[in-house]
Amino acid sequence: MIFKALGDAVLIVLSFLLGYYLRFKVLLFVTPASLPVIEKYFNVLLFITLIWLAIFKLTGFYDNKKFTALVDEVANIFGGVTLASLLLLGLLFLNREFWVSRLVVFNAWWIALVLFTGTRLIGFALARAMRLKGVGLRNTLIVGAGEMGQLLARKMEQDPGLGYRLAGFVDDDPARPGLNSQIKQMIGELKVEEVLIASSQLPAEKILDIITDCERLGVEFKIVPGLLELIASRVDVDELAGVPLLTVSEIRLKGFNALLKRGVDLAASSLGLLLISPVLLAFAVLVKLTSPGPVFFSQPRVGLDGQNFPMFKFRSMAKDAEERLPELAGLSETEGHLFKIKDDPRITPLGRFMRRYSIDELPQLLNVFFGHMSLVGPRPPLPREVAKYNAWQLKRLRVRPGITGPWQVSGRSLLPFDDMVRLDIYYIENWSLWLDIKILLRTVPVVLTGSGAY
Repeated sequence: MIFKALGDAVLIVLSFLLGYYLRFKVLLFVTPASLPVIEKYFNVLLFITLIWLAIFKLTGFYDNKKFTALVDEVANIFGGVTLASLLLLGLLFLNREFWVSRLVVFNAWWIALVLFTGTRLIGFALARAMRLKGVGLRNTLIVGAGEMGQLLARKMEQDPGLGYRLAGFVDDDPARPGLNSQIKQMIGELKVEEVLIASSQLPAEKILDIITDCERLGVEFKIVPGLLELIASRVDVDELAGVPLLTVSEIRLKGFNALLKRGVDLAASSLGLLLISPVLLAFAVLVKLTSPGPVFFSQPRVGLDGQNFPMFKFRSMAKDAEERLPELAGLSETEGHLFKIKDDPRITPLGRFMRRYSIDELPQLLNVFFGHMSLVGPRPPLPREVAKYNAWQLKRLRVRPGITGPWQVSGRSLLPFDDMVRLDIYYIENWSLWLDIKILLRTVPVVLTGSGAY
């Protein structure tokens, strides 16, 4: 933390020096009659630097977080630098003797954003490159050999840049004796640094025992949340005659939040349709030229509060695809209520390309504009899928479905159905505008690489 703070102090000083140079040496058309000498700025620069570092500390710049997402780090930079700049402007307004040009502060603000973001990007790139070479990986033990545990293991093995090295699995059968003893033994023998509990079978007492052992051994631990943990952010503690009670408040995506989300969707879909209209026209022509049938495919989907709506796509399959579905029903490669085949024979060559890069989804901006869908939200299910839902799975219909969503940036077709639903419920319970922005930003590399799409 000390070295990081010293590096940030250098960047702060550099930002103000460049801001001074830009204000009084470059922007000559707004130069005042008398130029302040730079020594005047040096006199207050130490104070400014300390104020900015204090703000950075308060906004979490120096919290000890492992493998923080780059998107979160950039957001933290923007918030910290902006807050520090606003505080400095407030001090300038209150204390006239503390004189610093407001244009210098503005210049320092955007220069600091560039410098801090650039250095963090370089740092992330170097750290990832080191991890790809096997340096700095954390030996990780997964408790739970089910679907979620195996999915996490595949992610670790496919992308060492995430920072984890799989040390081993522990079966999560709650009836099996000696589970805790085996975990402690493996921690010692395999030099485990982190334990991931990815099990829905273990009782709470067992999990608490594992957590306690990890704390005693100085090993970090993480838990894949179950359904009850997903609503933890909305739980308030009350009591009745000394007995503690948990009250679950309303979901966040209601009232003003829902209105805000709809306003953003309307503005973004309008702008998006305008900007990509040449792309839409080009692929409409290609679909028509490469296979017989209509350009667009309209399919009934279930949206907000269980209401059906027609979802638009570019047609990516042969025109008789729906009629051929019964003969392929037993070949689905996903569990639960979804039907997906990696090498579906009904998909056209152009359709395979469009699906890989999600180009077939672009017409859904019309659904967003009309209010059927949102830019970000749960995947819009088919009516036949909803007919098989359990009661808890229906919760994902409490909000508008999205073009992209948490499951698409976390594995897309690779995730089991129940885990998709858990991600959707987490999104609904913890919605914020920033969460939508993060999902949209994370969608870009997923779409460009075609990760998990079929």
